[in-house]
Amino acid sequence: MPTALCKTPTAPIVYVAGDGSGDFNCDGKGDEVQINQALKFVAENSAYTTVHLKGPFTYTINSTIYIQGSNTILEGDSDAVVKLVNHAGWETMVPLIGSKGSISNVTVRGFEINANHNGNTELSKGKGYYNCIYFGRVKNISVYDMYMHDGHGDGLRTYYCENIQFYNNKIYLLGHDGLYAIESDNVEAWNNRITCRINSALRVWNSNNVKFHDNFIDSYPDAGPGIQVQRSADVMNVEIYDNLITNTYGPGIWVIGTEGAYDKTLTSCYIHHNIFNGTGTNKNIQWVGGVLGSGFHNVLIENNVFEGVHNAAVVNMYMTYDNAGPSGSGFTTTIRNNIIANTTPRLTWNVREGQGTGYGILNCLPKSHNMVVEYNCVYNSAAGDYKNVNHPTDINVDPLFVDSKNGDYHLKSQTGRWTGSAWVKDSVSSPCIDAGNPSSDYSKEPEDNGNRANIGRYGNTIHASLSGVGPEPIPEVYDNRLREASPDTVYQDSTFIDVGGMNDARYRDVMWFDLSGYDETAEVSTEVTGAALSLYWYYPAGSTRPDDTIVEVYRPASSWNTSYVSWNKRDKNVAWKNAGGDWYDKNGITQGDTPYASIALKGSELPDNKYHEIDVTELVNEYVSGKYENTGFLIKARNENNNYIAFYSNECGKETQKPSLNITKKVSSENIPVVPEIIEKITLNATLTGAIDNRLREASPDAVYQDSTFIDVGGMNNAVYRDIMWFDLNEFNNATEVTSANLSLYWYYPAENSRLNDTVIEVYKPASSWNSSYVSWNNRDKNVAWKNPGGDWYDKNGVSQGDTPYASITLKGSELPDNKYHEIDVTELVNEYVSGNYANTGFLIKARDENNNYVAFYSNNCGNETQVPKLQLEYIN
Repeated sequence: MPTALCKTPTAPIVYVAGDGSGDFNCDGKGDEVQINQALKFVAENSAYTTVHLKGPFTYTINSTIYIQGSNTILEGDSDAVVKLVNHAGWETMVPLIGSKGSISNVTVRGFEINANHNGNTELSKGKGYYNCIYFGRVKNISVYDMYMHDGHGDGLRTYYCENIQFYNNKIYLLGHDGLYAIESDNVEAWNNRITCRINSALRVWNSNNVKFHDNFIDSYPDAGPGIQVQRSADVMNVEIYDNLITNTYGPGIWVIGTEGAYDKTLTSCYIHHNIFNGTGTNKNIQWVGGVLGSGFHNVLIENNVFEGVHNAAVVNMYMTYDNAGPSGSGFTTTIRNNIIANTTPRLTWNVREGQGTGYGILNCLPKSHNMVVEYNCVYNSAAGDYKNVNHPTDINVDPLFVDSKNGDYHLKSQTGRWTGSAWVKDSVSSPCIDAGNPSSDYSKEPEDNGNRANIGRYGNTIHASLSGVGPEPIPEVYDNRLREASPDTVYQDSTFIDVGGMNDARYRDVMWFDLSGYDETAEVSTEVTGAALSLYWYYPAGSTRPDDTIVEVYRPASSWNTSYVSWNKRDKNVAWKNAGGDWYDKNGITQGDTPYASIALKGSELPDNKYHEIDVTELVNEYVSGKYENTGFLIKARNENNNYIAFYSNECGKETQKPSLNITKKVSSENIPVVPEIIEKITLNATLTGAIDNRLREASPDAVYQDSTFIDVGGMNNAVYRDIMWFDLNEFNNATEVTSANLSLYWYYPAENSRLNDTVIEVYKPASSWNSSYVSWNNRDKNVAWKNPGGDWYDKNGVSQGDTPYASITLKGSELPDNKYHEIDVTELVNEYVSGNYANTGFLIKARDENNNYVAFYSNNCGNETQVPKLQLEYIN
């Protein structure tokens, strides 16, 4: 085993390698010898600063690697691995990487540490064995871009250290804490992804000036808190913010003081703008929840979200509900501007043990600990929203998150909320907007911010949902049914309106809203920036239909009289020129077939007793601009056969089910300033479901897989699988620009099995239209074959059967199905369709290599709306 310098290194880097190319070279046995020689050389030669471990190579060590001097960098390639030898047998507190003496300016970065838990199972986890990195009395430490995993001890442990930066690391299943700073100062940890096996992701004890932010933390069963703040002496000020803490075994954050009585000016802990989801899953202990604390002065918990937390979202307690906690009194926790939703009972092995738990805010130590509760939203807690606290300014309503099931805790807003890439509008606004403490800072919230902070994670941030006036419902509406089977009957007072065909008869409707308050020709004019016609679908209840119902909106060719209008007539003794109504389409063609707006309701869909919105902005603008007289809407189905549906009418008797026209407007004149960034371009979003999808299976080349509950790609048992899919994009043909289009597929198979090869899923443009009733591996329509079995396509360069896809994603062969949606960015292809550049022929979906990489997703026929394929659009109109 070589122990000498092989050649004179080139300053300032000394290379260590396993293939003979280094300044020091290792052989995979006792490699700490050469690494320590390299570090000693750097420590003794001031022209050198860095020891670099070259990869790919695994450096197996029998004893500690020591940083031996100040101003030293130990770095490596991402595929350089430092691995503990099997059955090392070291004493406790002997680390894999350590320091010698009181040194400063030490960096460890870029490589992997495999602490080899499974090769050393004779020793217990969490007892100080085999810490990955342990520094004592070191100043200015940086540890970043590291992967540390499968150990008995800590990731980075510091003792009496200063100025510690721990960031961009991946920590997985270590045997104690990811970072543990003991009696250290100026500690910061950010952008780490940590999965705990034992104890905490981030922990500090008697350490001051601590910041933990922008970390993702979850845990494995047997772990402890996500973050642990522990004090027994000295000054301690801690700030914890912008973290996502989910499914921890212990509490999300544990703030614990054990000194008893002490000067309350010595400590503070500010916990803000974090998300806690499902924390506190340990069935064996009572001290679980979101934030759990005792014995610590000046705790402020502000603008967080707690969702689905176990036991209690915020709780003052020690180890059990009836434990008196540390000595001392006057400990105060302020809970302000948080959203606490759906707190659940504590998980227990015996259901009765968990009964009576699941509070929003709980104080088990009311004699010694005070909770100041201000302007929170606490909702739907299993045991009750509060216990042993006063809450005079809280609200207890549904916060109206955008999509909490998928981790989107932005608040819905009629005037604008952030999607991560654009501002969009909702049909309702959250009651948590402008509901924070009136004294709280709101300066970071964008205008219109209502001059008051929002409650929740995004309050007083640049992504706070907007205040202001939302879409205005138009109060006056007339609607009449037009029924072919009763052509002269006036249906003015029906409780419903209907479209489509049934029993060889057709059904249509006319509808009118008063738009006189929206006159663009007035001195102070109103410009309509959005208009949504909302219809409440309720029939046929529990029944599907043979054909889809595409509901279309046209402009009635002339005014009509609600007291006399019917299938044959538009007014008293005045007939329509065309029975069933006269109309213009959006191109100005009489009885044309290009609607102003449409929506598709699949025949397989059941009425959901909800509003469905049709974007009629263009037609409404033609009315309010004075271009045309307001003659209302003529509503019909594109095909009027076996697809009858009904909505509630204005006469249904229930305000929450009547038709409504929701107008978004801007008011402008020469004397009224306009905010251009808000009104010049409106970004809208839509989620399309109801896809038509078919499997193409090489092993059954003529079989039509129209009703399968899944779609699949790749290869298995020497057979190939592909898919073809189509979404109705007709209502988006007027979009100026589609800024984002993501095809979302829900991956569920092969469950718990990896695959020999990666699956690179690709999307191409089908070369021609196809018929879902007949399409197969061999055929695209009845008696019409594909030119190429398996489907004809164009790639993004226009090459027939080309291999440059419009979009792709990679599912690694080592990855298991996660029962979640996976998104494919199909923006370019969708833009080609909605711009009219090509006819919409849908998507042909296949794997790049089709061998030993079979995967399956749920199809539109899976029976669960939360798993069907979706096309999610953002567009500027």
